[in-house]
Amino acid sequence: MKEAKDIDDSLEFLRSFEKHANNTELGELVLQRLDHHNKSLNLQGNRFTETEFQSLFSFESLKYLKSIDLSETGMNSKAIKHLCSSKWLHHTTSLSLANNNLDDEGIFLLSKTNCLPKLTSLDLSSNEIGALGAKVLSLSKSLNSICSLNISYNRIEPLGIHSLANSDFGQQLKFLQLRDTCLGNEGMKSFSSFRLDELESLDLSDNSISDAGLETLAISNSFPNIKKLVLNNNHIEDDGIYALSQSNMFCNLESLFLANNDLTTDSAISVSESRVLTQLKTLDINNNDIRAEGTKALSESPNLKSIEYLDLGQNGVGSDGAKALAQSPNMQTLKFLRLNNNNIKDAGISEMAVSKYFTSLEYLFLENENWIHSEGAKSIAVSTAFPLLRTLVLTLNAIGDDGAFHLAGENNLNSLEQLNVAGNKISPRGEDALRNSPHLQHLKNLELV
Repeated sequence: MKEAKDIDDSLEFLRSFEKHANNTELGELVLQRLDHHNKSLNLQGNRFTETEFQSLFSFESLKYLKSIDLSETGMNSKAIKHLCSSKWLHHTTSLSLANNNLDDEGIFLLSKTNCLPKLTSLDLSSNEIGALGAKVLSLSKSLNSICSLNISYNRIEPLGIHSLANSDFGQQLKFLQLRDTCLGNEGMKSFSSFRLDELESLDLSDNSISDAGLETLAISNSFPNIKKLVLNNNHIEDDGIYALSQSNMFCNLESLFLANNDLTTDSAISVSESRVLTQLKTLDINNNDIRAEGTKALSESPNLKSIEYLDLGQNGVGSDGAKALAQSPNMQTLKFLRLNNNNIKDAGISEMAVSKYFTSLEYLFLENENWIHSEGAKSIAVSTAFPLLRTLVLTLNAIGDDGAFHLAGENNLNSLEQLNVAGNKISPRGEDALRNSPHLQHLKNLELV
C-alpha cells in the first residue's frame, strides 16, 4: 500500500508541474531540471530576468519541493523580492542562492520573509554581502529553523561575525561555512566572546588567521560540541596547532583540516601527543612540511586509532614516512589515503605493498613527484595488501609500459573501479593492455592522458 501511495504522490507531483509549465520556455526548463524522487529543482547556471523570476515563484507546483538550487541564476536584490513574497515555498527545507548578485538589501528582504518557515539549509556563498547583511540576517525572526548556513566568499568581516555569534539566529546553527570572509585574528576575537553550543561544523579557511588568532579561539569555550573544523589556507603555524591540541574545547573533534598552514614536524607531534584530539576520523595536513618524522609520530599515535581519511600530500614524507604508515596498526580503519608529491619512490611503495594494515583502504592517491617506476607498479599489482581498493591514482609518475603490463596482468586489483595513470610515459601497447585486461573487469574509469 505504501508503494502505491508513493506512486500516486509522484504522479501528482509531475502532473502539477506539467500543468503549470504552460508550454513556456521557463516551464519546460523547470520540467527538465526536476528531480521528483528527491522533490528538488536544480536551476543552477540558468540566467533569468526579473520577469522570469516572478513567473517562477508564481508556480503553485513549487509547494511540493523540498530543495531548490538557484545558484548562478542572476538573482539580485530586485529579483529576490519575488522569492520572498511567494506563496508556494512552505515546504522548502534547502535553498541555494550561491554565486549571484545579492547585496545587503537583498539579505534584508530575505531576513523578513515569512514564506520559508521550514528552511533548514541556506547557501549564500559568493554574493556581495557585507557586515550589514550578516547583521540583518542575525536579527531574523522568521528564518528560525535554519541550522546550516554557508556565507563564504562574502565580506562579512569581524563586525559581521560578531553580529551572527551574538544572536539567537547564530546560536541555533549546527553547520557554518565562513571561508574567505575577511575575518582575520579580529574575527577570532569576535567568536571567542560568545558560545555557540549547537555548532558541530565550522569552516574558517582562507581567512588570514595566524597562530595568535587560533590561540585566542583555543582558550575560549565558544564551540564545546564542535566535531569538524576546517582551517585550510591560513597561517596558523606550529604554535597555533599546539594551542589547538591543548584546548579541551576540541575534545569531540572528529575531522580536522589543516592544509597549507606552514606546519612542520612539530605540529604533527602536537597532534600525536594531544590528550584532547582522541576522536579523529579525518585528518588533512596537505601541503605542509611534517616530513618522515612527523608522519612516524602520527602513525604511532593512539589518536589515529579510528582514522578513516588521511591526507599527507606534499609533506616531504619520503619512503621512510611511507614505511611508518605501512607498519602502523592504526591504518586498519583507513579508507582514504593521499600521499601526492612526497618522493615516496619504489622503496616506499614496496613497504606499503607488504603491509598488514591497509585492509580497509578504498582510495589511494600517489600522484605527482613520487618517482614511482615499473618496480613500484609491480609491487602494487602483486600485492594482496589492498583487497578493497576502488580508486588508484598514479598520475605523473614513471611506471611506463612495464608498469602498465604489471597492473593489467595481475588479479589482485579486481575491485578497482577507477585507475589514473596519465603522464606515465605509457605507449599505445601499454594503454591497450590496461583497457583489455581480464583482471580489471570492474573498472569504470581509466584515465590514460
